[in-house]
Amino acid sequence: MIATPTFPDLSALVVDESLYIRRIVRDMLMRVGIKRLLEAPDGAEALGVLAESKPDLVVLDWDLAILSGEEFIRLARTPATSPAPTVPIILMLAQPRRNVVDRAINLGVNEIIAKPFSPKTLWSRLDEVINRPRPFSQVKSLLRPQPRLAGAAAVKGML
Repeated sequence: MIATPTFPDLSALVVDESLYIRRIVRDMLMRVGIKRLLEAPDGAEALGVLAESKPDLVVLDWDLAILSGEEFIRLARTPATSPAPTVPIILMLAQPRRNVVDRAINLGVNEIIAKPFSPKTLWSRLDEVINRPRPFSQVKSLLRPQPRLAGAAAVKGML
């Protein structure tokens, strides 16, 4: 059995309209040692928490009221308006349609997980954003994580 990873000394912001989902995600995060947890039910409140607390990572739902996940990501990734433009963002999608996934990647999310997901799935995404962070590059007005090199290395090896 694989040991549960630990991510002590991190703070996380969980953003979802559902209190139930926020509690489930909060429990999953606490099980890997993240004790400083912040929550927001919508994108507008999440932006306020991001500005005030500057968490180490954000677990965000796409479908939010007041300010959607898409709008939150756009504002969070714009260096001119964001207090933390490189904060890792793990996006939760209830319906991971291709066009939504592509839009989210173009806006600058670090990782995407489909609901419902297991603790192991969330922890693997945490491992990616914390232990193997990708550098950011500016594309138009947004900061985005650079693509993973695995695909590029595989293509290069074929040449």
